[in-house]
Amino acid sequence: MEQNFFRGLLTSNINDAKVILSSISFDMGCSCGTGAKDAPNTLRMLSSYLPPFSMTGYDLRKAKIYDYGELTTNITLEKTKEFHDHIAKKAHELYEMNKVNIFFGGDHSISIGTQKAFIKYATENNKIPVIIHLDAHPDICNEYDGSIYSHACTNMRALENGLNAKNLALIGIRGYEECEVELLNNNKEIKVYTAKFLNDQNIRYAVEEIIRLYDNPKYLVYISYDIDCNDPAFAPGTGTPEAFGLDSNSVLFIIRSLVKHLNVKAMDFVEISPKLDTNNITSWLALKSLYEVLETYIKKGEF
Repeated sequence: MEQNFFRGLLTSNINDAKVILSSISFDMGCSCGTGAKDAPNTLRMLSSYLPPFSMTGYDLRKAKIYDYGELTTNITLEKTKEFHDHIAKKAHELYEMNKVNIFFGGDHSISIGTQKAFIKYATENNKIPVIIHLDAHPDICNEYDGSIYSHACTNMRALENGLNAKNLALIGIRGYEECEVELLNNNKEIKVYTAKFLNDQNIRYAVEEIIRLYDNPKYLVYISYDIDCNDPAFAPGTGTPEAFGLDSNSVLFIIRSLVKHLNVKAMDFVEISPKLDTNNITSWLALKSLYEVLETYIKKGEF
């Protein structure tokens, strides 16, 4: 098929857009399997085959997307403060457009910069930043593999950048480093919904609790979606697969419920590794999830 990315959804005018899509093709923050740097190109390519309709046939063409492209252009891809500051600077410029921002990673370390900018942007606009982290792992190490910019350090950097611990929620967690267990045991303000708790028929309870906490105009919400939140049976194409996760319908229910009820202005899709995938099913999962999120925004009346 001729390349026609995001069929029927793209606009060439950023001012007309409802969504700004950008990508960060970076996986040097990985500690295990690599390949996440290839996800943005794969997702764009697959979008050529996907008509602009949700799984129920809902027309998504009100959700006009401006594809900003790569935020990593002309910068050395290294695990450095300068790299993440560059991402933060570019992300902050995009937030100031007052659109919904979607980021394609990349490994989870790409969120260090995008979340730093989000925290700054929310504070500047007299809002309280909230980060909801869907992942198999807490990603709250101070340092991992000798780097404070590892994908295992994303949430520690967010806390250092001004996020209040009581405004961090971790969903789907089931794999921990010892330092993370100690930190979470000593910081009960951080809300942790383990995969076991959720799979024991508590998903609706958890979602309703989060909505009660943050359904207020004073909050601005960032959802970070690591594809390994899903059980590897549903998402094998990821660098750190962790058994006993959530099924794809459960994850989608969580994300759609949060978007429907909360002031979600930014979201990332990370840790999708096409080279570790089978028949692109993990990439398709991410892409179809994005389209369902777009339907939720339209029905909510934001687009």
